[in-house]
Amino acid sequence: MKKRGKWIWDPTSRKFNPEAIGIWKLPPSPRLRRVKMPRPLPLPLPLPLLLPRLLPRPLPLPLLRPLLLPRPLPLLLLLLLPVLLSLLLPTATATAQTADSLAALLNTAPADTHRVTLLTDYAWEINESETDQAEAKIREALALAQKLNFKSGEATAWNGLGVVEEIRGNNTVAIAHYEKALTLRQGLRDQRGAAGVLTNIGKAYESLGKFPESLSQHRESLTIYETLKDSVRMARALINISSVLSAGGAYQEAFSEMNKARLLLENKGDMATTSRIYTQLGSNRFDLDMFLKAKEWYAKSLQLREQLGDPIDIADGLVDLGNALDELGILDSSSLAIQYYMRALRIYRKEDFKPGIGLVCNNLGDAYKHLEQFEEALQYLRESERIRLEMDDEPGLMETYNTLNDVLYRQGKIRESLAYIRRYSAIAEKIGNSNALMGAYKDFARAYVDLGDFSKAYDYQVKYNELRFKVIDEKRAQNIETQQALTSVQERQLALDRERNMAALRDAELATARTFRNALIGGAVLLLLLAVLLFNRNRLRARANRLLTTKNETIERERQRADTLLQNILPEKTAEELKTYGTVKPVHYESVTVLFSDFKNFTTIAEALSPEELVRELDEYFRCFDAIVTKHRLEKIKTIGDAYMCAGGLPEPNETHALDTVRAALEMQQTMRDLGAKKAASGKPFFEMRIGINTGPVVAGVVGSHKFAYDIWGDTVNTAARLEQGGEPGKINISETTWEKVRREFQCTFRGKLPAKNKGEIAMYFVEISSGEYPV
Repeated sequence: MKKRGKWIWDPTSRKFNPEAIGIWKLPPSPRLRRVKMPRPLPLPLPLPLLLPRLLPRPLPLPLLRPLLLPRPLPLLLLLLLPVLLSLLLPTATATAQTADSLAALLNTAPADTHRVTLLTDYAWEINESETDQAEAKIREALALAQKLNFKSGEATAWNGLGVVEEIRGNNTVAIAHYEKALTLRQGLRDQRGAAGVLTNIGKAYESLGKFPESLSQHRESLTIYETLKDSVRMARALINISSVLSAGGAYQEAFSEMNKARLLLENKGDMATTSRIYTQLGSNRFDLDMFLKAKEWYAKSLQLREQLGDPIDIADGLVDLGNALDELGILDSSSLAIQYYMRALRIYRKEDFKPGIGLVCNNLGDAYKHLEQFEEALQYLRESERIRLEMDDEPGLMETYNTLNDVLYRQGKIRESLAYIRRYSAIAEKIGNSNALMGAYKDFARAYVDLGDFSKAYDYQVKYNELRFKVIDEKRAQNIETQQALTSVQERQLALDRERNMAALRDAELATARTFRNALIGGAVLLLLLAVLLFNRNRLRARANRLLTTKNETIERERQRADTLLQNILPEKTAEELKTYGTVKPVHYESVTVLFSDFKNFTTIAEALSPEELVRELDEYFRCFDAIVTKHRLEKIKTIGDAYMCAGGLPEPNETHALDTVRAALEMQQTMRDLGAKKAASGKPFFEMRIGINTGPVVAGVVGSHKFAYDIWGDTVNTAARLEQGGEPGKINISETTWEKVRREFQCTFRGKLPAKNKGEIAMYFVEISSGEYPV
């Protein structure tokens, strides 16, 4: 199991940014969450504040006397004491010392604007360790700023309250505080401050999973930085936008935005941010299973990290590179990955960075598992478990337990493996990790099959299927929202481009008018020059016309290609409507027949095949289905993994759609039997298929404006899916509404009213293959 964390960290100042906490929110190494580092002790610290904390109390007179004597050496020591002590004191106490210094200054500070700033600074130093006290100090600053009509201080206080609530996980409350800060910054015409608050709001929305709202805030922030011509912050805004797009599944767009940030910063000398950009570019490719490309970006990031010299940062880069190598699925790559993991582990242990130790031990266990060196794998996984138990790191424990389960299963220790499946599934359910829970259901089914408990295996397979459909639906809805947000942003950008083009055209027209006026004033002396200019103008116009003709021909060819592609993706009538009006209106169909199919034991067989073989198998079956669907005048809707969906009676309504769909289903099952017989004869695995059919009203249309998809919605579709789940391999399970339309043509067997998820009990019928009177 691979988990990604995110940090909010400024590697230059080694502190969190108080005005824009989200600016540096970048993904670190896969499966690693970075923690806040202490700040270096500020130098020089005021001696009256430093001495009471460093010298014994009460101070013995023999120690005090040398400091009081007017001799050169004691005086020199007195001047150097803050520097020497700052070098000797552990770095971990620096933040506490700064907080103590600010607290001491607050004891004597008068109630003015300076006190407001001291209160917010002090709260910032303690906001993660003492959240309640930080909130109290910020509220004191807020009340004083309002009393003094100190708008800038009031805005900073509201922003600080938002940060406190975000640390607590109350993102909705944090957004309300940030919006008050934003209103004040806008009233002060503080563009840079407003952009920082917009970034914070965008990050809070991202944490809530509201990606369209998050994108909108980050785009506004980017626009401000573009106005200010601040290329560094423009790049950081683009990084934030890329992060949201990546979280929303829009990887291509995320990669494009991150590349823009890379081009802005690569020549600016900002190695810290550039290394984070390279990491994100690698992570985008890692998410798409493009591990070779991910390895290239991670290697570039590691080179910069080594130049910067931060040991923890270097270890993170080593883990990134090791992860990409281990996922290549090659034994030599996994062996090389172990070398990188070991280097990272030595650094983490030297720095006593327990989150990193726990994580890299888990990764080592995973890599040794791939090499089938199970004893070494278990050794490191036990250490990972111990550290993560000490830290109470539930997400980390979940991934360690999952890896332990896999190692023990490969050793044939099924019951021990089951114990760890129970542990990691319990954590997944507790923290709401649907992907991990889906994996647990799959592992349960596999283990119980090996133990011969087929009843439990079946129950967990049903749970897996139900959760898989739910995750697919949620992911599709999320992707639609993200694409809609992207569309609105793109439309706004196009409008801005049109405005710029119109302004440029007006400027060109004015320049032409001025040139013509000056030519007239020149009179006879410039007549020859004017003739030359006119000649050049005509020549340029002729050249422009030639170029325009060539471009028009190119555009026409591309248009024809686009038309052909669009007709392949969408029904012909729908494609023509989209070309004519630029949009497609949803259409309600009163009677449509929907077919769902799904392969039995797909997961088990798929695990025995290589990815290339699996794709070839699916392509062979689905090409046959496509031909059958076309033959019977049905419309293919989509495929989801091993599921195939089509419908009759749309986009052109007809009266025979139920009969057409059942005939197609019979031919599909016959095709499955024929292919199965051939594959069985050659000793190859083969699939069996369930089919569910339902008739009723649906709504059909095109979703999104990028990568168009023709789809149908309605209870009819959901019922068809439930009928497929309630069917049997090799059978065609139909609803009562479909049976009413085909009972005179096909022999059907009534199964009774059977339960279906979220549908109660519904009547189901099996279609029996008729005699020669109704050939398939």
